[in-house]
Formats: sequence, C-alpha cells, structure tokens
Amino acid sequence: MDLFDYSTYLVEQKLLTARYTLIIKNEKGQELGKAVSKFLSFRGKIEFTDNQGRKVGSVEGKISARPTFKIIDQNQKHIATIKEKILTIRDDWWVENLEGEKMLVVKGDVLGLEYKIEDKSGLVVAEVSKKFWAIRDHFGVKIKYDFDPFLILSIVVAIGFQKQREDSAVASAS
Repeated sequence: MDLFDYSTYLVEQKLLTARYTLIIKNEKGQELGKAVSKFLSFRGKIEFTDNQGRKVGSVEGKISARPTFKIIDQNQKHIATIKEKILTIRDDWWVENLEGEKMLVVKGDVLGLEYKIEDKSGLVVAEVSKKFWAIRDHFGVKIKYDFDPFLILSIVVAIGFQKQREDSAVASAS
C-alpha cells in the first residue's frame, strides 16, 4: 500500500535534527514515508516522500502577513491553502480551496497535539492526538469518512512546522 492509502497514522517527530522531520508510519509501526523540510528554507518547504524515496507531494510556505502554506500534490498542482489567523489568543487554523472558500477548520489544542479537523458543516473528518499512542514524540492521526489523507497530513505537517519555527524564534530570543 502507498503512503496515502491509510486512515490511521502514527507520526514520529525526529528531535534534535537540523531539519523538521516527521516519520509517517501505519498502525503497526511500519514506516510508510517521511515529511522533511528543505535545509535552510526561508519560507518553509516540506516534502513528502514515500518509503522508496519518491516525492509524493509538498507543503510550501508563502511570505505573507500570516502563516500560510500551499498544499502541492505529486503532480505539482496547488490543491489548497492552509492559513493561521494572526493576533489571536488561541490558535485558529483553516484550509481554503483554490477559490478562497474555507473548507476545513482546526479546533482544539494545537500545541498539545490534541485537535480535530472539521469540514464547514462541523463534521469531524480527522483527529490528531498524542493520546492514541503512549510513546514519547509520537502522535496519532485518525482520518474518517474516506477523507483525503494527503490533505489531512499536509495540515498536520504545516501546523507542526510553524509551531517549531515559532518555538525556535522564542528560544533564540532568550
């Protein structure tokens, strides 16, 4: 099976690496692929590769007033945009289609890796949780209703990358 053929994923965040790196596994712990940031990428480009090393999509940061990431499929086609509201007390992330219409929203504790992704009608299409597995530096992603795994994993990767970038900025300012 391919990287995006599953509905449940175990994601391992590699710590103490020069680049943002997530190892994507199935429920049995078998590695399916990776999401790795390009080295010294100013805007933030994260590439998905399958377990044969083939590029199967990417998330590309854009320079703008708010954190914004384009989701690019394996055919280099822009399929959606992830955005974060700025100047807010709580995290507020959403996904827009190419027409700029909000199609998904992220609700919950993004920092604690306990959040849900809902469609515009409020239906939960995915859950992200550290509670699914009791392994340090791992979290689970459960996708419901045959929703697009690439889109969901792209959201998770973009949010994680932005949070790591913000944490690094705070640490270097201290």
